[in-house]
Amino acid sequence: MSRETERFFREFAKATEGKKFKGEEEIQEYMEKFMKEYKESVEKEDRPFDAFDYLEMAEDAINGKEAIHYAKKALELDPYLLDADLIIAHEKSHNTEEFKKKLKALIKKGEIRLLEQGISKEEDEGSFYSIHETRPYMRLRKEYVDILIAQGKFRLAISEIEEMIRLNESDNLGLRYILVALYSYFEDEDRAVALYKKYTEDTAFMLLPLIALYYKMEDDKKMRTYIRKLKKWNPEVLKALELFIDENEDGEKEIEDIVFSTKYRLASAEEVVLAIMQSSFLYVPMNEFVERMVREFGN
Repeated sequence: MSRETERFFREFAKATEGKKFKGEEEIQEYMEKFMKEYKESVEKEDRPFDAFDYLEMAEDAINGKEAIHYAKKALELDPYLLDADLIIAHEKSHNTEEFKKKLKALIKKGEIRLLEQGISKEEDEGSFYSIHETRPYMRLRKEYVDILIAQGKFRLAISEIEEMIRLNESDNLGLRYILVALYSYFEDEDRAVALYKKYTEDTAFMLLPLIALYYKMEDDKKMRTYIRKLKKWNPEVLKALELFIDENEDGEKEIEDIVFSTKYRLASAEEVVLAIMQSSFLYVPMNEFVERMVREFGN
């Protein structure tokens, strides 16, 4: 769901708060009417800025001071706009630990707000993120996971991700890819394979950690089983791996361009590079892993 779609549903929720409808047909009629009026209002050139306008300005700001200014403007109009809170927390934190503490407070704020809206972990487990109000809250928790990974607090990250996937089984944020890499890091074969079977996808994000798992366990037979799956899925694996052993600056530059790009194709060299970089905590300690994979995928 795009930010614009999130904005629409947020405004629709405000408009319908406290209203009682006789049935689905009346709700649909109201939504169609609201949608038309909403579209007309956002297309007006002279309309006043709303919270999402200021949030966009904060995200596009050229410096931290400007970002904070616009984020505060957004919160004046919508005190529960967690994405604006996140910008302020990030810009005002002097170190990672301070930012993490602020994130935990914002996560708590998000949970309280969700309860006020009738959304709870117990009642809505499994369907978070399909409920649009939960999305900013889930993004906050993803930020928290990223910090735990950066701090090397892998078991805490596992617990956090496992709960997030219980809340949102469709895993729209792609946390399963980090989780399978963490399981592989700890050589937890049972949970790594169970996660793979749960989502049954043969992308580099899912298969490379499993290949690394069996490389660590020196189980060549199982390792090559997943190598064959990845070869079938992605014909550009070798091209991507060779970038990591390229002694020239060209390989490093191409990796950097891929990481900082906002787009990539499935079953491409870019997918493999991003899969490796996203879970570098798994691959970096294995000095010879990439070289071994170049040989395996080159055969």
